[in-house]
Amino acid sequence: MTELEDPSTDAGAAVNVDPFFLSGNNLSVLLIHGLTGTPHEMRFLGERLAHSGLRVLGVKLAGHAGTPEELSATSHDHWYQSVIAGFERLRAHGDPIVVVGQSAGAVLAARLAIDQGAEVAALALLAPAFFLRRRIWWTLKLLNVAHPWLGRVFLRGSEPDLHDAAARQVHPAMRLIPLTALLELVRLATLVRARLARLTQPVLIIHSRQDHLCPPANVDLLLTRLGSRVKRVVLLEESFHVISVDSEKARLADEVANFIAQVRQSAEKSSRAGAFATESPYRSGTALSS
Repeated sequence: MTELEDPSTDAGAAVNVDPFFLSGNNLSVLLIHGLTGTPHEMRFLGERLAHSGLRVLGVKLAGHAGTPEELSATSHDHWYQSVIAGFERLRAHGDPIVVVGQSAGAVLAARLAIDQGAEVAALALLAPAFFLRRRIWWTLKLLNVAHPWLGRVFLRGSEPDLHDAAARQVHPAMRLIPLTALLELVRLATLVRARLARLTQPVLIIHSRQDHLCPPANVDLLLTRLGSRVKRVVLLEESFHVISVDSEKARLADEVANFIAQVRQSAEKSSRAGAFATESPYRSGTALSS
């Protein structure tokens, strides 16, 4: 049994937790899973996007899909380097890149969009973890002071925050969660929150009203602080936190696909307008012959 299996069932053994690449063309999508998660939680979405012809890469964050000790040996900078590696792999194709992140992956996606600017065409933030539930968040903030002495502290993991019982049964989950990993999330979120005004790309935010880990305050924060002019919010009614594989995963996939299609359409219109401004005979005052 691996650390990613539920100790009460072997159902998790059949779940593929490896990173994945699905070929496509014209536009690339980078998918980033959440803290203690695996690429499995982004695979359904990735397959739906690939089916529409998009190139998709689901990365595995450093220290994840392994043992608690492996995760405890990493920092948020290590996770971010995994994101950068995936981004560079997609950039080699020369197409626009949309970044989709879930939970802590959404925070990493925002950091990437801020750092890379126009190289990121747009991003979708799924159940973003800029804040956790108030009691958990402030406990972690206080513990952050003692961060260097907490490297050997592990918390007992709970069931994945999923409304769908079938999805919960097979979803890979760590039996033990290193406290240092949670503190690294606090550090990452604090770093990125202070820079959100510099994020100007179109943004789709999808959050559930019944998320037991990340409160709706995350949506309010993003609407207030993001520098983006285009901000779309979708609130789910039934799902819990891991929304990419929960009860409304099909609707989520459709929302992300539609958002990407709109981004692509807008980019094509801008490209045509730019070409017209550059190449049209009207720019030199001449007239078109009939």
